[in-house]
Order: sequence, then structure tokens, then C-alpha cells
Amino acid sequence: MEDKLRDLIIAQLKIEPGQYSDELGAGDLPEWDSLAHMNLIMAVEREFKITFDVADAVDLETVGDFQDALRRYQAS
Repeated sequence: MEDKLRDLIIAQLKIEPGQYSDELGAGDLPEWDSLAHMNLIMAVEREFKITFDVADAVDLETVGDFQDALRRYQAS
């Protein structure tokens, strides 16, 4: 799951693999603006066949947040 998410984030944000980290968050890179953030949420939902709850989507700020949310959604 983490490798698939990493590859998706790198492709979606069009960043170099070296820029990726668990702490990377919205606003840390010019590529990760509000529109890119919404597109990333939708891409993750499509790829993992889930739909984030609005409350969960609001809390998605870092790569680590995406990882934690995916673990919770895949466990349920």
C-alpha cells in the first residue's frame, strides 16, 4: 500500500522521488497547492477504491496522514 501511495503521490504532484517523505505536506512544495491537494485526494480515492469521509479528508495534510487514513479505511 505504501509503495503504491508513494508512486501515486510522486506522479500526481510531478515531483522527484527524492522530494517524497512521510512528513511532506500540502504547502511544502509549490506543486502541492490547494487544487493539487484536491486532485490528490480524488486520485487516492480512485486508486484505492475508497471514499474519504469529509472529516477525514479535511485532516489529510501530510503523506503520513494519507498513509494513516488508508490503513484505517482498508481495515474496515
